[in-house]
Amino acid sequence: MNIFVYTFSIIIIASYLMSGIFILLLRGFKPPMTYMLLNRFLGVLFGIFIMLQVSHTPLYGKVLWNPSHVLMSLTLYPLLFLYVFDMLRPGSVGRRLLLTVFLPSATLTALYFIFEACYGRLPLFADYAELGNFLRMPQLWVTFAGASLSFALTGFLSVRAFRMLRLHKRNLESNFSYTEGCTLGWMLWAIGITLLQWCVVMTGIMVEGGIGQKIGLILFTVEPTIVTALILRQKDLYSKNNSDKKAGIEPDGHVVELSSEKRKILKDKLLTMLDKDRIYQNPNLTIETLCAILNTNHTYLWQVINKDMNTTFYRLINDRRIDFSVEMMRDPRSQSMPLKSIADICGFKSVNAFIVQFKRKFDKTPNEWRKEIPE
Repeated sequence: MNIFVYTFSIIIIASYLMSGIFILLLRGFKPPMTYMLLNRFLGVLFGIFIMLQVSHTPLYGKVLWNPSHVLMSLTLYPLLFLYVFDMLRPGSVGRRLLLTVFLPSATLTALYFIFEACYGRLPLFADYAELGNFLRMPQLWVTFAGASLSFALTGFLSVRAFRMLRLHKRNLESNFSYTEGCTLGWMLWAIGITLLQWCVVMTGIMVEGGIGQKIGLILFTVEPTIVTALILRQKDLYSKNNSDKKAGIEPDGHVVELSSEKRKILKDKLLTMLDKDRIYQNPNLTIETLCAILNTNHTYLWQVINKDMNTTFYRLINDRRIDFSVEMMRDPRSQSMPLKSIADICGFKSVNAFIVQFKRKFDKTPNEWRKEIPE
């Protein structure tokens, strides 16, 4: 069994190392990638540490409550959640959250090694009976505290991550005129794989041998490849520079309301951009792009679109695209034009996105609508 674990440990080390190298070379060392890079390279260190344990522990395949596994769960898994948080809301990973996540972990880790230096090395236990013989050792209770903390911390981070992902759709409609490449549903898979890994580690399934151990080792082998591919495919959605979004907000957090006269001026400029310049034909249009063109900020433009026009940026732009597509399909010169060409001209990233938006507004597909046009 040790040979099996040893072999897979080498594969896991190689997977985490290659994952970290690819992320570093292709995305660089900056948030939110910083957290994933730390996750990858700490995974390499833990893999090496576990491999050394395997080589020096004859009964490693039957080990129960390995402190290194508890330590791994306290450091590796929170880093993936921090990546998710900073991806969804840049700047949300502040000092308070970092202290909440890592200060208790660092304290317990320091206590463990202090007690180990004072009372001797804690052995790796093969069963609960043997575990009971060492309950007097304080480092064992620190390990139990670390396991309890891991349960609480993982639950807290999971709930927060799922809430942020639920709010992501609303953020999409406030910032983007398209959804292609912006949906972050894949993060649910990444979090799910991470939680499954965590369960394997914390319940001891991975190190008790049999099919449980094989499943755990396979998860650790494939996770770096899957998550890295998804990360490299995903582009940054929200600007790291939040100065534009903070404009129009007082230091105390109070939102500055534009006067009715200034809002009317901004609304007229926006309608001019839509009616005459047809800015919606830009398939990559975002609210930041529009703010730059109108020489305004996110807060003021949001007030005009959401309050005065009673819609969202996403709905506003896509409704204009649909209206323009209707004009084209009514025009005899473009009535026979393929849907793909109409979608491209109107600013949709794909014909499927065009069909979805058209059906949302008219409750029928463009082809069905075309058939009803009188000859």
